[in-house]
Amino acid sequence: MRWGRLMALALVVIAAALYVQPLRDYFVQQDRYQKAAGSLGTAREQNAALKAEIDRLDTDGYIAELARSELQMVPAGMQVFVIKGLPGEESAADADDGQAVAQESLSPLDRLADLWRTLSQ
Repeated sequence: MRWGRLMALALVVIAAALYVQPLRDYFVQQDRYQKAAGSLGTAREQNAALKAEIDRLDTDGYIAELARSELQMVPAGMQVFVIKGLPGEESAADADDGQAVAQESLSPLDRLADLWRTLSQ
């Protein structure tokens, strides 16, 4: 009777030992699947955004808007005015340093004086 119990216990231990590795492999594979599914979802979202950008780039209006905003290009016959020092904008030197300098708010009289000084030069 005692040998029977030991033999049954030995069979259960061997069966458990043989079952552990496949179970571990299953969990690893399940984790890999979850990561791949997440990556696929992200890739699909990026793909949809890129397709939308391609559709926008097929229009002349969007290309003209990009040329004006990013390359400072204007259609022939138009005149460009560059206004520097507007509140909320950083100069190129400030942007390079990465530190925004707090600009003081100008009074309406100071703005008119600055406009007059600019026009008279």
